[in-house]
Amino acid sequence: MIVFVLQLVVAGLTVGSAYALVALGYHVILRATRAINFSQGEFVVLGGLVAYTIVHVLHASPWIGLIGATSAGFALGWIYERIVLRPAARNGDIAVIIATIGCVYILLYGHALIWGSLPQPLAPFTGAQGQAIHPGGVAIQEQSLWVFALLALAFVALWLLFDRTTFGKAIRAAAVNPVGAQLVGIDVNAARAASVGIAIALAAFGGTLIGPITLVGGTAGTAIAIKGFVGAVVGGLDSPLGCAVGGLAVGVIEKLLAGWLPYQAVDPVVYALLLLALIVRPQGLFGRKDAVRD
Repeated sequence: MIVFVLQLVVAGLTVGSAYALVALGYHVILRATRAINFSQGEFVVLGGLVAYTIVHVLHASPWIGLIGATSAGFALGWIYERIVLRPAARNGDIAVIIATIGCVYILLYGHALIWGSLPQPLAPFTGAQGQAIHPGGVAIQEQSLWVFALLALAFVALWLLFDRTTFGKAIRAAAVNPVGAQLVGIDVNAARAASVGIAIALAAFGGTLIGPITLVGGTAGTAIAIKGFVGAVVGGLDSPLGCAVGGLAVGVIEKLLAGWLPYQAVDPVVYALLLLALIVRPQGLFGRKDAVRD
């Protein structure tokens, strides 16, 4: 029984890493633009498909696929902010929400037209597909170890970027006080575009990380976006640590429930966490109380 539970926890942490990266993307975009990007999950799928093209069509290393997909994600995010979020923001928050939901379907059907509707296998970073170690009888895929290590690296890099670099401080200043930032010479529009680029890069990074385990493509983007959002709300949308912990927690809870409940019952229980979090602690486990009013 203990081995079974630990196996579920490992599986939950693996998929939860993708939710954590999506949740961090929500945090970055919210901090910069005061908007929620509901198409974040489709960029996870798109990142995995870009990596698939680099690795399996161009026959490059999976590491080149990771770098290429993440770089493409940043570029797409920059463009996305310029042609979708910025124009929509001129018409209010509701317009932004509608625009991002519309982009879900544009991206979904767009990548289906290019890559097909069936999920595709993505080569792992090291070893053979599904190769695992078995500490204490618990099977842990080698790719899962890379997922955990690179998630931690991404979180630390994000923290250093926003809290310890001039570039990150400029982005934060542009988000908190756009007028003041402009007065000291910060290009607010460029800062916002860079923030969205970083958020989409995180999504593409996550899609490439879990692709060798879950396959890439298909219609998983919406579920990933919603569960990442649940993780962000449970952990605290204004807290990067909360978003990461919340995403991991949602993944673990999802897999633990799947071990004992019928498949159809898992998602409703996970989504009920969102309602419970909003009722009991709307600012999230790590969020500030005043963030609810911001």
